[in-house]
Amino acid sequence: MRLERLHIQGFGGVQDKRITIEAPVTVLYGPNEAGKSTVLYFIRAMLYGFPGKSLPAERGEPADPGIHGGELRFLDDEGTLWTIRRFGQPGEGSAGSRKERVHIQRMADDGTVLELRQHDLEREALGGVSKEMFRQLFAVSLSELQEIRSLQSAEISGYLFHAGIGGGANIMEAERRLTQEMDKLYKPRGKVQQAAKLLQSIEQLKAEATESRTYVPRYNEVMDAIRETEDRLEQLELERAGSAKDLALLRKAMEIRTLWLAWREAKLELDGLPECGSFPPEGIARWERIEEELRQLESQIQRIERALGDTETKLAGMPRLEWLEEQGQQVEDLWGRRSLYEAGNRELAQLMADQAAQADRLAGLLRSIDPDWTETELVALSTSAAEREEVRRLGAAFAGYDRRMEQLSVELRGAQRAAAAADSGLSEARRKLREEMERGKESFAMLKPGSPQETAMLWARLQQTAERWRERRLSQPLPELKAAGTGKHGWLPSAYSGLLAVMAVLTVSLVSFLLWSGANGVAVISGALMVAGMVYVIWSGRRSVKDTPSSEPYPYAGEPGGDDASEVEQLLSALVSSPYSAAAATAEYPGSRRAKTEARPARDPLTLEAQLRELRSVMDAWQAWRQRLDRLTSECLSAEEKVKLQAAELSAIEGTIEREEKRFVQLERQWESWLSQRLLPQRLSPDAMLDLFNAIEQGQELVRQQRARAAKIDGLAGAAKAYAASCLELTLGDEAPDRNRESLPTPDAVLSKLGDLHRRWKQYQEASAEREALRHRLMELQDEAAAADEARTAVLQRKEQLLGLSGAADGEGYLRMGAAARRKEELEREIRHHEITMFSGLDSQLRSRILQLLESADGAALEAMLQEREEADASLAELRDELQERRGRLLQERESLEAAGNRDSANQQLEEQRAELKELVSQYAVRAIAVELIERTRRFYEQEKQPQVLRLASRYFSKLTGGTYSRIVMRMGDQALLAERPDGGLVESARLSRGTAEQLYLAMRLALVQSMPHAAGIPLMLDDLFVNFDSRRLGYVLELISELSHSRQIVMMTCHPHVTEQIRQRIPEAQVIVM
Repeated sequence: MRLERLHIQGFGGVQDKRITIEAPVTVLYGPNEAGKSTVLYFIRAMLYGFPGKSLPAERGEPADPGIHGGELRFLDDEGTLWTIRRFGQPGEGSAGSRKERVHIQRMADDGTVLELRQHDLEREALGGVSKEMFRQLFAVSLSELQEIRSLQSAEISGYLFHAGIGGGANIMEAERRLTQEMDKLYKPRGKVQQAAKLLQSIEQLKAEATESRTYVPRYNEVMDAIRETEDRLEQLELERAGSAKDLALLRKAMEIRTLWLAWREAKLELDGLPECGSFPPEGIARWERIEEELRQLESQIQRIERALGDTETKLAGMPRLEWLEEQGQQVEDLWGRRSLYEAGNRELAQLMADQAAQADRLAGLLRSIDPDWTETELVALSTSAAEREEVRRLGAAFAGYDRRMEQLSVELRGAQRAAAAADSGLSEARRKLREEMERGKESFAMLKPGSPQETAMLWARLQQTAERWRERRLSQPLPELKAAGTGKHGWLPSAYSGLLAVMAVLTVSLVSFLLWSGANGVAVISGALMVAGMVYVIWSGRRSVKDTPSSEPYPYAGEPGGDDASEVEQLLSALVSSPYSAAAATAEYPGSRRAKTEARPARDPLTLEAQLRELRSVMDAWQAWRQRLDRLTSECLSAEEKVKLQAAELSAIEGTIEREEKRFVQLERQWESWLSQRLLPQRLSPDAMLDLFNAIEQGQELVRQQRARAAKIDGLAGAAKAYAASCLELTLGDEAPDRNRESLPTPDAVLSKLGDLHRRWKQYQEASAEREALRHRLMELQDEAAAADEARTAVLQRKEQLLGLSGAADGEGYLRMGAAARRKEELEREIRHHEITMFSGLDSQLRSRILQLLESADGAALEAMLQEREEADASLAELRDELQERRGRLLQERESLEAAGNRDSANQQLEEQRAELKELVSQYAVRAIAVELIERTRRFYEQEKQPQVLRLASRYFSKLTGGTYSRIVMRMGDQALLAERPDGGLVESARLSRGTAEQLYLAMRLALVQSMPHAAGIPLMLDDLFVNFDSRRLGYVLELISELSHSRQIVMMTCHPHVTEQIRQRIPEAQVIVM
């Protein structure tokens, strides 16, 4: 990647600044506030986007309102041009993050420009380097150089340390975990560790071991027998292993004996071949190739000589024509324009035909608009959006009028129907009210009060007075009252008879209702209770009949309740003329209740009660009639109100229709005025005018097309005349000088002659090309002839060299020697093949034993030895089976002894605990050794082994300090940087001087940059990093920068003139840009 050009349109204090970078090392020199650091921040922002507003210096927003951003151009590793335009305010491009606009473009190989995104830029051009890594390593200022913690980030540590070491954190963690495991196993004076618990358990088992020793002797004998048997089995297995090796050796010998015989035969033949050590490798193949090359070269030389003769003969028969060479280009040009001329003539004819057709169309279109219209009026009429909108507005007004009138018509018809229905409803309500009033006057004519209010008041007073009378009569029981309702011939008093009848009716109704609703149990209980009540009423009535005389007189005035009864009678007389006649009582007959009542005196309570009951039925009917009358009156009032409302609604609708008609007249006058102003027919409607706009536009387009076509016709006609004149001049120039030129040929004849002249020119061009090709071919054949002679000489020299290497006198001797060498190679290859087949996978000792065995015995002896060894192996297997069977019986006996003496197994448990303690001690020892080895390894790594990055950084640091320090050491664990002197002394980076520490950090960053393969070629930008370097070390760092500039572009910023002077002295090719 190489930066080419920066265009800072607005960034920080820099405005409209262009910087072109042309050298591998570029220096931006200038005083403070010149914009050097601004350029660094600008490059960061162009590549990775503008930082947030929390970093105003790096974001670089201009102090004055204006453009914020610019353009950066660079070339990637393949030489492809990239252009980045990024702006901090809305503009061109796609919306990026942080409210910025960005264009990222890459020039493809075919010249097209590809639009890419930010992640494509970072992946393809920047090698996947993140923004933070670019800031820490590639675009570094002095403040970032001094931040050592930036070198310890997770992203950079992968390059700073080995992949398996990782800064030593894993090793330190392993050491810590081993120490913790050791503390779990054993700790001095500890009680919860495993070792302490095992020691306590061993002490307990020792105490238990002395309690019982019953089965110990026999158990020990069995254990000794088991150990003895296992020892014999182990010894037997060793014998069988040795026997198996011998058996395998014999089988191998039998298997490879045929190959061994062939191998011996090949070796004997090889020993008998003559000595040919000086024969060159692949000598026969090389000799044959040389002979083949000589034959090919001889054939090639003969072919080249024949071709030379043929080529020279052809060149002699091809003369040159100077006139055609001079006029050939003009002939070619005219012939190339011939198709354009013909196409122009065809297009001219077509255009003229189209012009006539469109003139007819335009005339028809004008007639369709108006017979009096002309082309001038058509072009003058405007079809702008304002005119269309005006027509559309008027059309919408007309359409709105139609919709409103249609809706008003519907509403008018509805209002008329509603008014008629309201009138009909009012008539019906008045009729019902009139009929009800007549019916009431007939039914309640006996009521004396003239007003309903007075009647209701008298009825209320009568009810209150009757209630007081009943209370007084019931509160003072008299013997006369008991017999008041008893007739001469009845078996119950009349009061009890009425009560009994009411109860009977209630019983039947209640039981029927409950049975119908499904409550059968409740119906039965209710019926039983009602029947019991009826029995009680009958019993009470019979007692009263027996105990009361039938001839008791009724009470009169002065008796209890006499005053209230008199008041009740007065109120009755004031309210109605007769309650019985008012109720339309049944006809009188001798035994009826009315006859009995009239036969009694006026103060008879039962008669009075009967009158009140009859009057109550009359008053209930009267009150129901009054309610109906009030309801009908209210309905009449509602119908009258509805009639008024419908009349008002009908009047409002008629007024609205009248206003709409006036508005329509105004709208129609406005439309007629619009048409008159534009000289349009008055018969057009707005909708037709909208359609007519399209026709007018078509007509205006036809006029424009006709005018453009006329200009094109004139141009085509002029071009055709000029072409015909050029062709005529060229064809006349080719004729003889004495030709009569006054009779000019026609254009078709000129074109025909031009075609003949063009064919002559093409034929001459082909002949010229063939002549030039023959000339080049002649030169090539001459070169080939010289090259073939040189190649033949070289091949002959190689042939003489082969004869000299082999020592042969001639070719025949050389071939005999080659045949012997080839046979030797075949035998050696065969011997190697047999050795690989026979001894593959065997060591030298087994190989020598097999060879010795094959040398010492023939096939029959080997077969006998193999059979004898197989029989011995079978006997050993049989003995092993017997010993295993005996061990099984002993193990079974041991298990039975253990089961029988389970309480005496303390010794065994003690041994197990001791074995476990030994295992624990072994684990503790292994971990202790591992801890010691880790400590030694860490010290060895810190002293002897360093990652590749640190080795490269050490070389840079040694060069920057002039050998004062030899290398950089990274201590494991805390990852501290140490500088090592040549005498081995280590100095922490915090104890170094400021300049030396900055040189160390610079060396580390340069080493990291050089160690990243995916970031190779990314430019390095250093912002005034050398302010604390002395003159000598400044020279060292410039030498290192000159070395690094061969692999990547370097841009430095400085405000110190001595730094610029040293750069010019030590890096003469550096580019210095004064800011």
